[in-house]
Amino acid sequence: MALFEKLDVNPDKVPNTKLGLHIFQIVLALVIFILEIVLFRADGSVINGNNGWPFGLCFLSIPAWLYLGMAPRFERTRKIANAHVMVVFDTVFAIFWLSAFASQAAYNTANSCGTACNISKAIVGIAFFELLAWVATTAVSVYTLRYYQRTDSLPGYENMGLNQNIDPDKAAFSMAPHDEEAYAPVNMDDHNDDHRDDRRDDHLGSTNAPYDPDSFGNHFNNDTSYRPHSVSPAPLENPFDQAYRTHSSSPHSDVYGDPYGSQSSRPHIYAPPAAEDFNDNGPVKFPSANYDRTLH
Repeated sequence: MALFEKLDVNPDKVPNTKLGLHIFQIVLALVIFILEIVLFRADGSVINGNNGWPFGLCFLSIPAWLYLGMAPRFERTRKIANAHVMVVFDTVFAIFWLSAFASQAAYNTANSCGTACNISKAIVGIAFFELLAWVATTAVSVYTLRYYQRTDSLPGYENMGLNQNIDPDKAAFSMAPHDEEAYAPVNMDDHNDDHRDDRRDDHLGSTNAPYDPDSFGNHFNNDTSYRPHSVSPAPLENPFDQAYRTHSSSPHSDVYGDPYGSQSSRPHIYAPPAAEDFNDNGPVKFPSANYDRTLH
């Protein structure tokens, strides 16, 4: 124990060091898990307790990884991260992996690996490094316990929240500017003043309105507006006052005056005559017209 007191260890590095060692253990255990499945399916290999224990220990270690790696890092779960309990967890699983290493080595000695003895030897080697990783985490847990006994706090874990006092307006992926003008007011609509001035000018009768047709010259006069036929009849004029109303050409000879162009020889659209005296009680009659004349 006096060795840890003599070592100049930065307490703030303990959380990341411990988490890195546990991640290394998880990767090694995943490789052992895959190799054990390959060994189970090999020809001539025997499935017994010697190779079943390392395989099952990969699952048994999951609760220990969750507790040792995650519980001390969060403020809400830190109350269950007892320094004595963490030393016990690391020590117990270091012993478990020592037994798994010895069990897999005994499996090879008994020549139970069949045609996959090389894979079984690889499991023994990986289990040895897994054992060393658990010994390292046990040493870190012992240092954590000694630090807790002196200061009544976990090394580095208590200061993790204090080191993350980042302004949310300047955090990553924030839309706020990250310079000295970070708290300057931002005008989200730069055109409000312009529109307001334009509307004020319209009320005052100004001719500088942005959408005033007169400001564009004579481009928006009545002569260039679209007209499907010639000039419309007067509002009180009956459009069906003749048996055949011919659409006269435009007074300006534009292409929109006559729907059939300038060729007057073509037939015109039929317009029914006006019904001056309409009798609801009488029989239905077609209006008098020359029905021999058609458009074809």
